[in-house]
Amino acid sequence: MALLARNPRLRYAGAIAALVAAPVLVLGNVWDTSRIVSLRHPPEKLAALTVVAVAAAAALAVAFRRFEWSFPLAAFTVLPLRVPVTVGGQTAHLLVPLYAVIAGGVLCFAYAAIRGPRARDDGAPPSHPADARASPLVVWLYRVLAATVLLYGIQSFYSADVSNAIENASFFLVPFALLFVLFGEVRWSDRLLAWVLITVTAVALVFAAVAFWEYAARDLLLSRGDLLASNQLHLYFRVNSLFYDPNILGRDLALVIVALGAYLAWARSGRLAIAAAAAAGILLAALALSYSITGFVALVAGLLVVMALRWGLRWAIGVAVVIAAATAIFFATSGVGRTDLSSTDKINRNLSAGRVSLVTGGYHLARDRPVWGWGSGSFGKAFKEHVDSRAETTVSHSEPLTVGAEQGAIGLVVYAALVVLGLIVLLARARDSLAGTAVAACFVALFVHSLGYADFTVDPAMWALLGVGVALRLRRRAEVPLPGRAGQAAARDPRPATA
Repeated sequence: MALLARNPRLRYAGAIAALVAAPVLVLGNVWDTSRIVSLRHPPEKLAALTVVAVAAAAALAVAFRRFEWSFPLAAFTVLPLRVPVTVGGQTAHLLVPLYAVIAGGVLCFAYAAIRGPRARDDGAPPSHPADARASPLVVWLYRVLAATVLLYGIQSFYSADVSNAIENASFFLVPFALLFVLFGEVRWSDRLLAWVLITVTAVALVFAAVAFWEYAARDLLLSRGDLLASNQLHLYFRVNSLFYDPNILGRDLALVIVALGAYLAWARSGRLAIAAAAAAGILLAALALSYSITGFVALVAGLLVVMALRWGLRWAIGVAVVIAAATAIFFATSGVGRTDLSSTDKINRNLSAGRVSLVTGGYHLARDRPVWGWGSGSFGKAFKEHVDSRAETTVSHSEPLTVGAEQGAIGLVVYAALVVLGLIVLLARARDSLAGTAVAACFVALFVHSLGYADFTVDPAMWALLGVGVALRLRRRAEVPLPGRAGQAAARDPRPATA
C-alpha cells in the first residue's frame, strides 16, 4: 500500500502499519527465546524501550518537519551504520540509526499528509512519484518493487527457514521500501544533492581513518574470529573499519569513490575538484587495505559507467580493454597463474575461498526446486541440510544464485525485472546531469558487487539510489514543457508536470 497508493493519507496509513508490524513480527518470532525473555521480564522494561523508541521517532519527525533538508542528510549519514545490540547474551548488528531515521521520516510525512500539502517555494505543492502518470517505466518500477516485497512474504510461508525470512523482511525489505517512498517526498535541489555528496564523503573518510588505524595497530576494532585467524595466517592484513566484513567496507568505499568520480567528471571548480580528488585518493587507499576484490570490481564498473555517460561509450570500452589486459598480465606474472587449479576442490580452496562449492551447491538447490525454490531466506539452512552439513559458511555470495535457490524462477523473473527497470530508469538521460550520472553509476556498481557478494534488495543503498534516481527523473520531466495543448495546460497548472 505504501508503495502503490496514490492518496497520501492512504499511503502513510500503510507506511505506519508496516512500521508497527515489522517489529511485532520479529518479537513474535523470537518471543520465547532467551534473549527476548530477558528483555521482556520484567514487562516494564519492554514497555519503557517502546516508549523511548516512539519518543525518539517523534523528536526526529519534529526536526525533519522543521528542517526539510535534515531528513535526507540524516538518512545518508547513517545509511551504512550497523550498531551491535546485545540482548540476553547474544549480539546482533542492526541498522538501528537508520531505522530511527526512517521512523521519524514516516511520522513527519504522515503528519504532512494529514494536514495537506505544504506549498513549495514556487507555489507548487509537493508531489510523490507514485502519483506520476507520464512514465510507464516509473509506474512499473513501483509495481515491481512492491512485487519484490510481497513475493518475499508469500514465499516465507513454505520456507525452510521461516525465522530468517521474517527477520530479512522485517529488518531489511520493509524499512528500506519505506525509505524509498520517503525519498520520493524530498525536494532534491542541486544544493541538497551537493550536501549529500559531502556528507557521505565525510562518513567514508571516518571509515577510512579507522581502517588506517587498524592497519597500523595490526588489530581490528570490531573483531571477528575468522577474519582474525585469516590475518594471522596471511602476509597481508585485511581491515574492516566499523564493519564486520571487509567486503562491506569495500562496497561502501567503492560507492562513494564512484560518486566522487562523477563529480570530478563534471567539476568546474578547481579547488573543489582538488578536494574531491584528495578524498577519493584517501578512500582508494583504505579500499586497498580491505583487499576486497568485489569492492574493486564494483569500483571499476561504476567508473566505467561514469566515463561512458560523460565522454561516450567508446572511451569506456577502450579503458575496459586496457584494464582487462593489465589484469591478465598481472595474473601471468604475479604467480597467481601458477596456482594449482587442477581440480574443482583445489580451485575452491586455493582461488575462490570456498565459493565454488557454494555456487555448485546453490545450483543443485535451484535445480531441485526450479519453479518456486526453497522459500525466502532458506539458502543457508537448505544448503546445510541438502548439500553440505559440514560447510563453514552457507552464504551464497551471489544475489542471482540466492534468488534462484530461495525463490526459483518466479523470484528470478521479479529480480530481473527490478534490475532491468532500475537500469533503464536511472540511465535514461543520466548524462544530462552530474547527479543522474552519479546515481546511475553507483547503482551499476552496487549491482556488480552483489554478483560476487550478494546483498542487493536487502541493501539500503539500492533503495536509496532508486528513490533519488526516480525523483530526479520526475523532476526533469517537470522541467521540460510538454508540446501542444498539454504543454500549455501544464504551464497553467501549478503542480509539477508529470503527465
